[in-house]
Amino acid sequence: MPDTVAVIDVGSNSIKLLVACLGSAPKSLETLFSETIETRISAGISRELPSLSEVAIAGGTATICELHRLALAYQPAHIAIVATSAVRDALNGDDFVQSVFEATGLRIRILSGPEEARHIGQGLACDPAIAGEPRFIQTDIGGGSLELVRFEGGVIQQALSLQLGAVRLTERFVTDKDAPLAPEAEAAIRAHVTKQLKASGFNFSPRDLPLIATGGAFTVSRAILAAEAGIDMSQSEPLLEREALGRLKHKLAKQTLHERLSTPHLPAARADIIPTALITIDALLEYAERDQLTHSYYNLRYGIAADLLFKKT
Repeated sequence: MPDTVAVIDVGSNSIKLLVACLGSAPKSLETLFSETIETRISAGISRELPSLSEVAIAGGTATICELHRLALAYQPAHIAIVATSAVRDALNGDDFVQSVFEATGLRIRILSGPEEARHIGQGLACDPAIAGEPRFIQTDIGGGSLELVRFEGGVIQQALSLQLGAVRLTERFVTDKDAPLAPEAEAAIRAHVTKQLKASGFNFSPRDLPLIATGGAFTVSRAILAAEAGIDMSQSEPLLEREALGRLKHKLAKQTLHERLSTPHLPAARADIIPTALITIDALLEYAERDQLTHSYYNLRYGIAADLLFKKT
């Protein structure tokens, strides 16, 4: 399929595949296939000298091989593999790149923070619900980092990557992942996130500037809230209220890890970090003086696909 591309996005918590082609509308994409496999390669990311374990490298490589196999069924003209914070920050990230190359013949492209921000912006521009929005702020919370990008007229005005990912903060502040989250841990996470946001100097004003959220933490939260309302996520509104997210945080933080595992649409691989992610989201909304945010599926991998497809047209 000459107008088809495949993108494998190697994140800290999950590895995702998108197979896409040009849509019927100008500068639009059509999703042909999408798959996410929860494969946390970022354990130990909070260490002073972070590195990927042999288990993480082997598991991540196996996941990429499986997604590569699925992608080949669509005969894409191009397959791209990109990696972000976990591989970018690891001292032995090149070992992972080599492992994947030996298994697939494909070379991972490790994105810098600004490159990641630019491609996320390209992805959001493909979202029909956002395409007409001239000014907005985008945020993405992964396992290793929190991204903040300010767009005006389709141009990035400010972009930051902060070390506020859910795995990183959980490893730093949560001593017992099997127990309910201690109030002291929640207070410490919230204070740290607020301090880092303040120090970053990111401009969230004015208050009516839309806040657009991408990434697994928001997708999972939306899915859980939709299930609680008795509807499928595809039928749910993309608008997520701070009050609803706060209730979900309060509920899950009070549970043990074992109890969280029974939550519909909460992947087992995220059950230990979801309270931290929700605390981070709430602290972000509080600091940004927002009562809500809008969730979008059009994240990094859509931006990479757009870059590959649009430059051919």
